[in-house]
Amino acid sequence: MSTAKGNAGEHLVMAELLVRDFDAYWADRGNTDFDVACFWNKTDRSTRLRVKTSSDGGAVWSAKKGGLFSDIRANDYVVICNIKGGIRNASYYIVPTPVVAKHLETNHQLYCSIPGRGGSPRSAEAKIRVLRFFGQDRADNPSWGYQVKFAEYADAWDLLQ
Repeated sequence: MSTAKGNAGEHLVMAELLVRDFDAYWADRGNTDFDVACFWNKTDRSTRLRVKTSSDGGAVWSAKKGGLFSDIRANDYVVICNIKGGIRNASYYIVPTPVVAKHLETNHQLYCSIPGRGGSPRSAEAKIRVLRFFGQDRADNPSWGYQVKFAEYADAWDLLQ
């Protein structure tokens, strides 16, 4: 994923928030905890958003020394912005960060427990974690099928209110 496509996803999320009457603010560039902060005036609720942009249906994270997500707080969400169909047909999943973290960790543990090609063990030290939003769930790789697994979070902007 290029930086430009990642930025496009962040801009799309910001535009959706503003159109939906949220106050929305960019985080400082390089902020490792979140990308966008938003505020819902009707309930005085503030929320931090991590935006993941996908153009191939897969949201990809790189595990860091301290874990996938640092400083998870109440009202933290991941917004997965899929621009595979172009920006006018973008789709969004608004998922609580702890839910995303749990799925990524569980999937990684299962993936590493199954031998790779040729029967060789997979390394638990692998840094890449993926949630794929197209394709069927597979017993040997549970990172597939998230269009179904996260269906309740599709366009769930109301979770931020």
